[in-house]
Amino acid sequence: MSAGRESLEESFDRPGFLSESRPEIEEIHSISHRPSQSLFFCRYQQSKGGLGFLEPTPLADRIMVSVEYRALGPTDVFRDGRHVIQPATGPGALALYDLRQSWVGDLRDPFDNLSMFLPVSTFQELAAERNQRFLGLRWDVRDKPYDEVMQSLGRAILPALARPHEISRLYLDHLFLAVREHLAGTYGEFVGNPRRDQRGLTSRQIRNALEYIETHVADDISLADIAGAAGVSVSSLTRGFRTALEVAPHRWVLNRRIALAQRLMSAGKTPLSEIAVLCGFADQSHLARVFLRHVGASPSLWRRSVQW
Repeated sequence: MSAGRESLEESFDRPGFLSESRPEIEEIHSISHRPSQSLFFCRYQQSKGGLGFLEPTPLADRIMVSVEYRALGPTDVFRDGRHVIQPATGPGALALYDLRQSWVGDLRDPFDNLSMFLPVSTFQELAAERNQRFLGLRWDVRDKPYDEVMQSLGRAILPALARPHEISRLYLDHLFLAVREHLAGTYGEFVGNPRRDQRGLTSRQIRNALEYIETHVADDISLADIAGAAGVSVSSLTRGFRTALEVAPHRWVLNRRIALAQRLMSAGKTPLSEIAVLCGFADQSHLARVFLRHVGASPSLWRRSVQW
């Protein structure tokens, strides 16, 4: 990368490529993690070999987490200008690229991967909660380990790229935290004696969280929104939900949306398209898929059964 890298870092706020070569398919989805910070999930696909040199845009203080879904042969990689050979890998291989360094790869084989761009600050915040300091993620470009957990999490994220209008911020928040916890626990380097807060949520905190959910059940709320209403951190909220309610927050919200849809369907003849919107679903087909998966019957069939 050129000497102007520091100035470039100020110019890019979305994933992309500096090189002329680009994959055939680039699907990018983002969620607002904070007012000034977004999380990115990207699917990159190339069906033909010989793409050539590919250089990601520099995103200041981000880690690019890539899960491969196709086998790759050995690849020439340049990290801060230094040549390294990345060994051949199979589906499920994991790669971690610290974008505070420059990376260029000579991609000769077809590829299919999911890449997530996580702020370094999120690992620093996790370390602070544990009374530790985050040093980095242990990973060498010459070692591309198979990571079954990340492959599964990646497949849970893929529908967000296929039907982004149906995926809630809450669900992506949940997946992001799962990715962060796994990477930190498996590859993270921390210093300091860990401190884990095992306390659950108080009855008042739970009540405030549940009341906020009921009031905003049709809105595209985030974990930070719910945590703010309860007066706790996001980590404390997710841990407290599992302890007190034995369910993740995103699952609780989904259950409440389905329950609301059932009440509206049984109470009258409101069209399913309107019920979908009133309950926070993208459209009637989204409601139908979720309802069938969780209730075991289509909305129209369920409505006839209760109104008979």
